[in-house]
Amino acid sequence: MNQLVRSTLLGSLLLISLAPHLGLAQDTRSDASTDSVAGTAPGNSSSDFSSGTVPPGQAGWRSNFFDEVDGQLDMSNLLAKGGFIPMPIIITEPAVDDGLGMAAYFVENPPPGSDLPPTRTILGGAVTGNGSWGGGIMRSGSFAGGRWLHDVAAATGLAVLDFHPGNRDLALRYNNDIDYIGVKTRYRFGDSGFSLGPSLRWRRNDINLDTEDQFPRIEELAERKIELVSLGVAGHFDNRDNPLTPTRGLNVVAEFQRFDEAIGSDADFNTASLFGAWFHSRDQWTFAAMADAQVASEDAPFFMQPDINIRGLARNRYTGDEVLSSEIEIRRQLTPRWAAVGFGGYGRAFGNDDADAATWGGGVRYRIARKLGLDVGLDYAVGPEEEVAYIQFGHAWGMQMD
Repeated sequence: MNQLVRSTLLGSLLLISLAPHLGLAQDTRSDASTDSVAGTAPGNSSSDFSSGTVPPGQAGWRSNFFDEVDGQLDMSNLLAKGGFIPMPIIITEPAVDDGLGMAAYFVENPPPGSDLPPTRTILGGAVTGNGSWGGGIMRSGSFAGGRWLHDVAAATGLAVLDFHPGNRDLALRYNNDIDYIGVKTRYRFGDSGFSLGPSLRWRRNDINLDTEDQFPRIEELAERKIELVSLGVAGHFDNRDNPLTPTRGLNVVAEFQRFDEAIGSDADFNTASLFGAWFHSRDQWTFAAMADAQVASEDAPFFMQPDINIRGLARNRYTGDEVLSSEIEIRRQLTPRWAAVGFGGYGRAFGNDDADAATWGGGVRYRIARKLGLDVGLDYAVGPEEEVAYIQFGHAWGMQMD
């Protein structure tokens, strides 16, 4: 899905992008009910949580919130049960003045020992401080004996965002009423880690913006509804040891979309993206790097332009027809539960309005679900214009990784 659309649908598409990784904790590579999932940090195997009797007071409801081995706060048992799980949405994105929401997460677990992924359904919505709101539903799973994966999503919302023409300090605020439907399916090539398949997306955008005729490319889209329909193809490779908080492996996602009047689109243009994230661990250290290249043809609507997406920058601050985002991250495991991270980012928008930005920061992580390898935490990032705090659920690159 185009990164800018993920921004503009705010809470709903944030939910759609992030929450599915919850279900992947019970993915096909191992049995989520065991410690064989790479849930412990590098150098901290499950033996770090020495086996023993259940700590006193761990029976009943407490077993859903505290680990039966070390007695610490832990959500593994609750998340592994399936059924309905309520999840708060906490948005710390400065572009929308932060926000809150709620989601309902339903999961249908595959039979024990099966290599099928779980079937996930997510329903939720959020509001933000600048008047934006969004709501959506997403369902994903498999069919044909697990050989095919599918994702279906629908969302609606109002996005109130700033656009910076020419990547200048000048900000034009616009309202974008959005309706979205997307369908994607991929064929899995055995246990190779590769999958490939088509996608179909439809979205309706109603732009409200007055530029007093200073920016024709923007003004021509204002005060009218525009429907965008695309056919695309996506290829994926994934051999990470854990899809939630990886410590080893590679994740690559490549996608091409064609928007064309022949299939009902009001505009003809192309978008393409290539994302890669690499993880390597040694002793108590994990080293990671990511690069994300996004391209949109020159006739793409301004709100479909990619933007630099790194910690420390407000979304939509630097845009262009060609954009590269990159980050490196170093993680040090302090205890079996706690870790510290440091990171640095660099992004560049290419074209007539060249712009670049560098950021840096650090944070802490807590292993909230030991059996599933899920961390939560807080990052503090310093950018060229502001300092931003982020609440992390899983890895910080979770919305880009598949």
